[in-house]
Amino acid sequence: LDTAVELSALYIRRPHERGFVMNWDLQGDVWQRMCHADVLGIKPSDTSVLVTEPLFCPNEIKDNMDEFIFEEMGFQRFCSAPAPLLAYADHKCWDPDSVLSRTGCGIIVDSGFSFTHTVPIYEGRIVHKACRRIDLGGKALTNLLKETISNRHFNMMDETVLINSIKERLCFVSNRLDEDLRMCKKRGTANLIRRLYCLPTGLVGQDRLGHVLEPEQEGGSSAPRAGGGSSPSKRTKAESQNSPEKSRDSGNKGK
Repeated sequence: LDTAVELSALYIRRPHERGFVMNWDLQGDVWQRMCHADVLGIKPSDTSVLVTEPLFCPNEIKDNMDEFIFEEMGFQRFCSAPAPLLAYADHKCWDPDSVLSRTGCGIIVDSGFSFTHTVPIYEGRIVHKACRRIDLGGKALTNLLKETISNRHFNMMDETVLINSIKERLCFVSNRLDEDLRMCKKRGTANLIRRLYCLPTGLVGQDRLGHVLEPEQEGGSSAPRAGGGSSPSKRTKAESQNSPEKSRDSGNKGK
């Protein structure tokens, strides 16, 4: 992206199609770049690799992956596992007191670029017969955001890279859907979900993908600030730090 003259003119090629690897030559180019000294700087012959595989993966693709890992890339050891099972293991480490960790029973929703899986877990194992797949993922959200912005403001149908960056910076999974929907209907500072995004200016040396404006920046300078999160809890904390009471107390101290 740093060397691209115009982001809207980029043509993105992906080795995956609907969640499965279809272009192994392109996959090889991606992995070779990943092992390069400028990225990870590793030698496959001295490295073990863990690869996630989608559910319901055909045996032919599994065999091609084994051949790609050992014969083409030359890794020392290789392990493949379903992504929901790894997510379950990670959740047990970070939240051992949760119901899912204590009982080993629950449902994991694995949403990717092209698809979403709902995966039931029983006694720490995947119930494959009860798994469901929906061909809907982050790609559809990016396209929906492009259409929404294009209909309301500017024509952004060719700005896939920019819109995808905006989605990754601002979108979040709501844990309180009804409350968040009511919050979205509020106006002004009462809306803790509403965000302003400064589009890129096109000038050399500035952020080529634009940046999120923090609440304290919306009425003033538009300089980018690192770590502009999209979580409502973070915005609540930011607004509490800039509350009138706190400003009044600091003013009294100055006097």
